[in-house]
Amino acid sequence: MTKIAIRPYDSETAEKLSRQGLHPVLARIYAARGITDANALSTALADLLAPSSLLNADKAAAMLANAIGAGKKICIIADYDCDGATACAVAIRGLKMMGGNVSFLVPDRFLNGYGLTPAIVSEAHRLGAQMLVTVDNGIASIDGVKEAIRQGMDVLITDHHLPGEHLPENCIIVNPNQPGCSFKSKNLAGVGVIFYVMLMLRAELRQRGLFEKQNQPRLDSLLDLVALGTVADVVHMDKNNRILVAQGMKRIAAGHMHPGTAALFKIAEREWRQVSVFDLGFMLAPRLNAAGRLSDMTLGVECLTTDDANRVREIAQELNNINRERQEIESSMHEEALEKLANYQPDENSSLCVRDSYWHQ
Repeated sequence: MTKIAIRPYDSETAEKLSRQGLHPVLARIYAARGITDANALSTALADLLAPSSLLNADKAAAMLANAIGAGKKICIIADYDCDGATACAVAIRGLKMMGGNVSFLVPDRFLNGYGLTPAIVSEAHRLGAQMLVTVDNGIASIDGVKEAIRQGMDVLITDHHLPGEHLPENCIIVNPNQPGCSFKSKNLAGVGVIFYVMLMLRAELRQRGLFEKQNQPRLDSLLDLVALGTVADVVHMDKNNRILVAQGMKRIAAGHMHPGTAALFKIAEREWRQVSVFDLGFMLAPRLNAAGRLSDMTLGVECLTTDDANRVREIAQELNNINRERQEIESSMHEEALEKLANYQPDENSSLCVRDSYWHQ
């Protein structure tokens, strides 16, 4: 049975919104959702919070600019979900636009665990990395950062997760939720954080005279990836995130997206001209997430970073197959659990146990 939930609203706020030009019905709807000013509804890029207000974004930009200038090998350490994959793609594409020598690693969730572990640091060092940049992880990677510093690598942490009692040392951290950061939106996804760092890096390189404003890299071309990762990570859709998502969807609807994004729309049989948050969150994101759950998110990152039309179609098909397998595994697990519950005959010495079954990790 459908239940209708009535949201309470402030009548004074609704009247204020009406005076600002909103229809009275819309004014009541927005007031019930916490909107107190019509300006909060703007989705113009010009209304994004300034990158300079994100703590250490300037230091991160200087570190990256120095690494690019010195020709250092930069390795992105990504997370294995959709936010991590899109954040990695934004970092790779953004750094390449600005002359960076960049590669990436995604930890295997079963073999390596989460984040910047000492094992992943050693692998990056073996591959010749001189600077590590984490995306969507790293705020808790104290031991990993220590190992990277021991092996002579610079470390930049970009993350959005809540920090613990202690932070990694001898590195630069960009995270709106770290102590001392006055950035007004604490709700950036990991992909949003690295996008802001790329904006700050572009400003730093412009200041150093590498290019002028009229010929600088078009970082707005990355917004389809930012929108996908932001929606997929189910972060709070505050004004800043609404701008990022709305601008990304606007680009998608106009056909201005990366080949991987377009291939995911096609394999999911969704119409990109009528793109919605449902498409991003429930059709595209699961196909990327499935790679991190059953296979290797390296495949997802490659989907978002390759410009080879034939290869990207192959990857999208493979991601679709992996997602179908994921659905079948989850369905069988669900059915098995229900069957065990239905046949469960408790007594004082028994307990329900499914450890003897094959359940995917």
